[in-house]
Amino acid sequence: MPASNPASNTSGAYVLRELIRDVPLGEHEDGSKAHITCVDTWNGNLYIGSSAGEVLHYVSIPGETEQAPAHYIFATKLEPVYNTTQSGAERGVKKILLLPNAQKACILCNGTLTFYTLPELSPAFGGKIKQPGCLFVGGVDQMEHNWGGNAAYGTVIVICLKQKLRLIRIGNEARKIRDIELGGVGAIQRSQDLACVADGVGYSLLDVVNQRKNELFAISTSSNSGSEEGVVAASATHSLLPAKTREASRSFSSPSPIRLGRGHERNVSMGASPNNTSLLQPDSATTSSSRWPARASSKQGDASPTKGSREPSPATATKAVGSADSSARTSTDVPRGEVEVWVRRPLPPNIATPTANEFLLTTGTTMSEPGVGIFVNLDGDVVRGTIEFSTYPTSLVLDGRRDFAGGDSEEVGMEEGYVLALVKRRCGEGGVETVIESQRWDGEPGETQERGWLGIGLGAGGGGEEGQGEVEEEGVGLRRASSSVQLTVPEIGTALRLRRLPLAKPTTEGSVERDAKRDEEEDKFVSRLTSVEARILLYHEDKISWVVRSALISRLEADLQAAVTHPNNDNGLTIDVPAVQRVVNSIRGQDATNELDFMTLTYIRQKASLLLFGNLILQTASGVVAEVRDKLFTEEVLVAGEIDPRIILTLIPELAVEVEQGEGGMWVSQGLRDVVVMLRESFDAGKFVNDAKEVYGGDLLQLVKRFLLAWRSKKGFGSVSDEAQVFRSVDAALLHVLLLLDRKTARGPAIPGSVRAELNDVVDRGVDCFDRAVELFEKEGRLYMLSRLYQSRKMTSLVLATWKRILEGEHDAGGELVEGELDVRKYLAKLRDAELVKEFGGWLASRNPKLGVQIFADEGGRVKFSPEEAVGVLKERAPGAVKDYLELLVFGKGMGGYVNDLIAFYLDTVLSELERSASSREVLLRSYETYRAMRAPKPTYRQFVSDNAVPEEWWGMRLRLLQLIGGSHGAAEGYDGDVLGERLKPYSEELVPEMIILNARRGKHEEALRLLVQGLGDYDTGVRYCLLGGEGIFGVGGGGERVLPTKEEQKRLFGILLNEFLRLEDVSERLERTAELLERFGGWFDVADVLELVPEDWSVELVSGFLVHAFRKLVRERNETVVVKGLSGAQNLRRAGEWVEKIEGMRAVIVTAAETEVG
Repeated sequence: MPASNPASNTSGAYVLRELIRDVPLGEHEDGSKAHITCVDTWNGNLYIGSSAGEVLHYVSIPGETEQAPAHYIFATKLEPVYNTTQSGAERGVKKILLLPNAQKACILCNGTLTFYTLPELSPAFGGKIKQPGCLFVGGVDQMEHNWGGNAAYGTVIVICLKQKLRLIRIGNEARKIRDIELGGVGAIQRSQDLACVADGVGYSLLDVVNQRKNELFAISTSSNSGSEEGVVAASATHSLLPAKTREASRSFSSPSPIRLGRGHERNVSMGASPNNTSLLQPDSATTSSSRWPARASSKQGDASPTKGSREPSPATATKAVGSADSSARTSTDVPRGEVEVWVRRPLPPNIATPTANEFLLTTGTTMSEPGVGIFVNLDGDVVRGTIEFSTYPTSLVLDGRRDFAGGDSEEVGMEEGYVLALVKRRCGEGGVETVIESQRWDGEPGETQERGWLGIGLGAGGGGEEGQGEVEEEGVGLRRASSSVQLTVPEIGTALRLRRLPLAKPTTEGSVERDAKRDEEEDKFVSRLTSVEARILLYHEDKISWVVRSALISRLEADLQAAVTHPNNDNGLTIDVPAVQRVVNSIRGQDATNELDFMTLTYIRQKASLLLFGNLILQTASGVVAEVRDKLFTEEVLVAGEIDPRIILTLIPELAVEVEQGEGGMWVSQGLRDVVVMLRESFDAGKFVNDAKEVYGGDLLQLVKRFLLAWRSKKGFGSVSDEAQVFRSVDAALLHVLLLLDRKTARGPAIPGSVRAELNDVVDRGVDCFDRAVELFEKEGRLYMLSRLYQSRKMTSLVLATWKRILEGEHDAGGELVEGELDVRKYLAKLRDAELVKEFGGWLASRNPKLGVQIFADEGGRVKFSPEEAVGVLKERAPGAVKDYLELLVFGKGMGGYVNDLIAFYLDTVLSELERSASSREVLLRSYETYRAMRAPKPTYRQFVSDNAVPEEWWGMRLRLLQLIGGSHGAAEGYDGDVLGERLKPYSEELVPEMIILNARRGKHEEALRLLVQGLGDYDTGVRYCLLGGEGIFGVGGGGERVLPTKEEQKRLFGILLNEFLRLEDVSERLERTAELLERFGGWFDVADVLELVPEDWSVELVSGFLVHAFRKLVRERNETVVVKGLSGAQNLRRAGEWVEKIEGMRAVIVTAAETEVG
């Protein structure tokens, strides 16, 4: 039955899956309709017991497809034998106990136990064995059940008779092990040698080997409040614990260091002195015939058994405890007086085994009041915390975690353990309904456990008055099946299966066929994950259902779907952001234990992130500014969920064009696909306003930028499906986003930390979408970014071509290329491609000769050119830069070997200009006239023409020509003066300084000085000429140390200059220049020669300075001579004195003639 009948306001971890309905249950003898009393499944067989005393056997057949559920068909109907028809809860088939290891089934029908074979339910043991007067059958050892076994070994079960318990082994034969004198037991669970039993009044622990009994607490805390079995409330939270009424005694094993209070008394071994001894004695026949050796206690003594400490109440005495000769007596035989004792319906005992060392027991007051589940260990100590139920459970089963050591149960290792209970719960206005309440039993201490309720579609009318709800509901219960089955949950496949995401691209017939084939493959792949294990059965009325733990994906998917609403039933939608955030937080840090969990957690994170981002999209379209915390949470979930970034991009109209898909399209989970389609239909793409600094940019684009940057860091991981398409889409969208955000940034280079800096970094690191990036940069007019893109691919020619476009005037929106020509110069120096250097070096030289020629003269460049090769390239590509190149070699690098080339170039230019232009010749002649007309003091002609330069190229070249031919940069010996003189001769009047230099070079000093004085009137340069011997008179620095002429040569040149000054036409100028020359440089003139040259009619005053200087010189020389003579005389006297002193100190020596001859 589908889970379509939830309890009001319910939620939980379980759902119902219909197994079978309309079971033909038959009728009772009185004509009333029978109901289901018990049910079990094993190995594809379904066994249903009814209150009419029938067992219906169904067999499963597979569905039509692998995903289709199995169908159960009717096989046989069995009517077990019994002695007397019972009434009430004992009527009909009370218990079907399947023993798969022994291939047997035990059926308790109307108080009679019979045995059958599995699976067809044929009578076992020849139909000869049956046990009347049976209250309950069970007690299969949970450890043994998990170990497995075989028919030869058999399975030990416990038959609960009215006055004893009987242990028998069921295998190929049925053998009694022992009887234990303990009557009235209506429920039992066993773990090896210890069993937990319930006798209708309370719970006890029983050692089935040593036959020791340890009473625990009462089932009902309201039964006979003065008795020792009473249980009191332990806390204000209605958590019921047993009250301690007597001193606790020792348990079967070593005592626990800490014991909780209990409302019962426990037995000890015979060696102690207990307050209550409950030593249970087996009969002699049982003891002697048992196949198992009796286990004697180490403390067993000779004490005789005493009367049990628990006295049954009057109500239970006649119902649960009978005499030995009344085993055939039925419940209808109870005297009327005793029946009237019952005021409330007795609480049914519930015993479950969560682990191999624990039992879960329930206690309460009434059926309509809350019940409490208490865990006890094998020592009888209360462990764990208590479990509270909405009302006392009529049926209880455990599902999930099992800790039975050594077992191979399918549930070993499950992380969550649940307890399922049938309880009553209020609904509507005073109504009460029966629901399945689920909650964790294995939680940590202090951890709050959430409860869930699953409606089964069964109401119990009003529950407002006390006592209502106490009426026993027949035909409803929970049962843990002997074997589990795998059920298909189509919702899992619907969410997880991949489907093609529809994009704005046309589909063809072939693509439709491919998609259909892919759909089938995806369905088949997911189908293996859509099955869940089912082991809990619910029967009520004429239906049986599986109680299936809801898959994690189903629960979380339902929560996410509930967060999306359509307020006006149209395309618009509202997303409950806090609800989605709660779903994300609920799985935060949760690890997957299997493939389905892994896919579930991944899917839920991605869907949650998609919904949160969708909410941001809706807010942006509406112009609403998102909360900062919501944006941060959305970004965190997007990054952690690792959702395909192309899915996110499809929701942004401006970026959807960047999505790239392969030939097969883009395949995503159908759950995500449905959300994308829903979001697309919920907003108008035209409402997006491209405001990079407002809602669109601040909320949406900034978040998308960070999300895409996070995805870029995953490159090379290898775990990304459709890796090529994904990262091309990521790079293209990221560039697009950064360009949008950078539109309003001021022109110029990037500032650290700015969007432009991020854009530079992305481009420099390389992008996969190269062609799309080129298109985006061209479209946005970002030529400099385009050049960086080319540089990231080492496409140097395109880098230079792009810079050339910018420098030649094409618009660059970013304006990052500030010193473009210098950048080209530096870039070319790093290249190894000579052709590129020639091409773009020539282009730069033609545009900026001074900068461009540095490329061809750079000694540090990777491509080096010889001067001859460089001149050839420049003449071809940038003729105007040849001069600059030669100037760089000569003036910049001091390479005098190229002076002749540069002089020739200058001379050609100047002579061509003079030959071509009369105005240029006029300019030169006028400059001479102007200079001659200037009165002293005046600058030199070189300084005059520099200060009054004509803004013409040839004028500058002429100045450089003067500098070179004047001896600058070692050019004095580098050119042929005669040849140069011949070329200059036709323009000797226009190029006077050049002729002066050439005359000086050829030793024609008279002519040179004549031109300086008479032609130019540059008197200071004439003086300089005499001092330097005619070298470097028009230069600024030289190529090395200048060698000055001798004193005599300087005197000769000054004499020539004096003659020229004396021939000046202007008398005043003649007098001033002559007088100044003689006064300043009189030391280079002879007085006699000067007096001979000076005209007689000149006043002595004109040459007084020279004469005074000359006379002073004569006087100085005369005085110096007197001093020298005096010093010489004194020196002679000193030497004479010294000679006399030496003579006087010597004796006379007589030299003979012989000695003279010998000497």
